[in-house]
Amino acid sequence: MKISYIIPQFTIQISGMKPTKRPPDFYAFHNYNEKDFKTISLDIENLATDKILEEKETRLIPDEPCADNVRVVTPKSKANWKKRFAIVGIIIVIFCFFLLLLNMNQGFQTAVKCGGCVAAAYSTGQLAKINATEDAILWVAKWACSTFSTEPYAVCDGIAEQFRGEFFYVFRRLADDPGRICASAIPECADANDPLGAGWMIDLPPPPKFPFPKLLPKTSTPSTLRVLQLTDIHVDFEYAEGSEAACQASVCCHRDKNASANLNITTPAGHWGSISKCDIPYRTLESMLRHINETEELDYIMVSGDLINHFDWEYSWEGHVGILRNLSSLFKSHFPSTPIFWGVGNHEGVPVNSFPPHTIDQDFSPSQSYEELTAMNEPWLKEKEERESSRLRGSWSTTVTKGLRLISLNTGFCIDTNFFLYLNQSDPDGTMSWFVQELYQAELAGDFVHVLAHIPPGYSDCLEGWSRNYYRVVQRFSSVIRAQFFGHVHWDYFTVFYEDMHNVESEPVSVGYISPSATTFDYLNPAYRIYTVDRNDDFGILDFETFSTDLSVTSREREPEWKKLYSARDEFNLTNLSPASWNSVIKDIHSNEEVAKRFIELSFRTANPRCDADCRRSIMCFLRSGHHNDTLYCPS
Repeated sequence: MKISYIIPQFTIQISGMKPTKRPPDFYAFHNYNEKDFKTISLDIENLATDKILEEKETRLIPDEPCADNVRVVTPKSKANWKKRFAIVGIIIVIFCFFLLLLNMNQGFQTAVKCGGCVAAAYSTGQLAKINATEDAILWVAKWACSTFSTEPYAVCDGIAEQFRGEFFYVFRRLADDPGRICASAIPECADANDPLGAGWMIDLPPPPKFPFPKLLPKTSTPSTLRVLQLTDIHVDFEYAEGSEAACQASVCCHRDKNASANLNITTPAGHWGSISKCDIPYRTLESMLRHINETEELDYIMVSGDLINHFDWEYSWEGHVGILRNLSSLFKSHFPSTPIFWGVGNHEGVPVNSFPPHTIDQDFSPSQSYEELTAMNEPWLKEKEERESSRLRGSWSTTVTKGLRLISLNTGFCIDTNFFLYLNQSDPDGTMSWFVQELYQAELAGDFVHVLAHIPPGYSDCLEGWSRNYYRVVQRFSSVIRAQFFGHVHWDYFTVFYEDMHNVESEPVSVGYISPSATTFDYLNPAYRIYTVDRNDDFGILDFETFSTDLSVTSREREPEWKKLYSARDEFNLTNLSPASWNSVIKDIHSNEEVAKRFIELSFRTANPRCDADCRRSIMCFLRSGHHNDTLYCPS
């Protein structure tokens, strides 16, 4: 653990805590093993007498005097500072060269582009091996962020410090393999057959020679199930009505720490939320849950991840656990006897997107998230092995009703900013192998499966190795998997999977439903979805209905009115929700401008969606992108 003693005032900064600005020419370092240190301030004039003027919650080392633990380093010499500035200068040159490589047009020779990247990555990697350059590299990252983006320095500083340990852990281990660094940053530099990269391949069991009989339950219960899916809640406990909803930062609707900035509000945040770059206030989620409870008889609820707000640079395990417990209590208060199944999203990691497999130093472990989500699921994960799997890898499988299993898959192992994956992308924590085994056991038992996950495969930030393997699993078990439920994107759309993933004219075999978000981030109305599941059709989806509210007409005196936005069968004139039917809908959307316009409106839940030509093309592509192949899946 690295502790920095800063002069004057000697503020001690513990690694992992929010950093304090420090004069550049005073540093001292010491290593300790004791965890959970807090900030201690020492007056420079009293240092010799070991007098601690201010102590918060803990001492440095129990029963040891301060002087034995503090080593003061005098100001660095001019020669050392010349060396530091030289290092910073070298890093900036490498950074600018790397930006140039990233922005080269696609026609530029790949060999030159990748060769230049390898040279830049190797140089930076060798510098990163030197502990003394860590602050210099972080300084350049913060400078680049605050210079080339609209983010304020506080955001850049927070994000850089959040990822500090993870970045250097990974980068130093890849320093002698710069090709792998470039493969992660520039897709055309990747080796598609690299078994530690995108080329890993999961083993699949052969299909049974004779189909197993599907033993549908004989029961007097209703023939349909009503199932609620909520996703991407991103509740903001610090949402401030009247604050700036059109700020320059990536997330808005918070009081600015600069008091004068709060006097010049151009777009005041609404009482119930804002159709802007804001998350929803707690009261709006309460309103939604109260309405659902009053109007629906639900068989069970699926929450497909991302419960935490978008202020990534402020994340902490303490904050995450508190939010998870708060939301669990809120849901239980409205649905005390309804099974609620919680999945994990990328924002449940600290830092965001950070889900290291067990091959990584366990100091980085996301176990606190896994443990808390397991506790939230525990009433409904009745078998010991189900809970153990949840604690181990954030994935679980359980029987929700006779003949139907729900498998929750942790897609934190697919997101491209989970930097730990670049050490080895191959089947993190054996999660895909576990998924195959669960499906195979369901097949042998004659059961059907619904899949609950967060990030859709083929989405822009899901790694191709994971996407392609997931696609292969869906193809193999298409007779067992009756529906797939995702979130993450915040838009409302669906994805069709084909018998041949390289041929969209082949037979459609499965459908993934990407549900609309409860949060308004960004420029959306909040929504939720209810599926009608047909017991008599092997637990296929009979219909789904999406509900929303128009926040633009709400006020402190006028609460949100939650109304049905559309029914899938009615909106698209479907006789059933089979893969073939959804494939026909895709053809209509791609060929009919009016149908496409209506589809975009439904996706954003607003009359005037903020969706330009690139955005529209992305949605059109996602309808077939179960893995990454834009040239195949996008309409011409």
